[in-house]
Amino acid sequence: MKTDPKTPADEPGVDGSARDLPNSVTLALGQSVKRHRHAAKLSQMNLAFAAEMERSHVSRIERGVSNPSLFALATICHVLKITLPELFEGITDTIAPTSQGGPVRRKNQSVLEKAPPPPSRKMPLR
Repeated sequence: MKTDPKTPADEPGVDGSARDLPNSVTLALGQSVKRHRHAAKLSQMNLAFAAEMERSHVSRIERGVSNPSLFALATICHVLKITLPELFEGITDTIAPTSQGGPVRRKNQSVLEKAPPPPSRKMPLR
């Protein structure tokens, strides 16, 4: 019996896996980490040791197949003696929300309708 090889779980981002990676943002971030690591004359192993993370995680970040936490990026920046703005310098790509054509990020993600929400009955902010 033949089955369709493309099930919903094979769709990018449907089950929260890294199947939607790499994307333009993670690739640009990974290139920036690698460029700054080379400028600091560090190997992946030395960076990973100093940042207290696995070498394979540094590799995945540099290849754009990992979506690192802000904490992990701040730690990498500390080791590389750069700031977060320096790390993100030149990265101009963004990812649209799902309601505007962006990828579904996890299996149970609720998707908003494109219609604007109804007006609030609360008092406006001052």
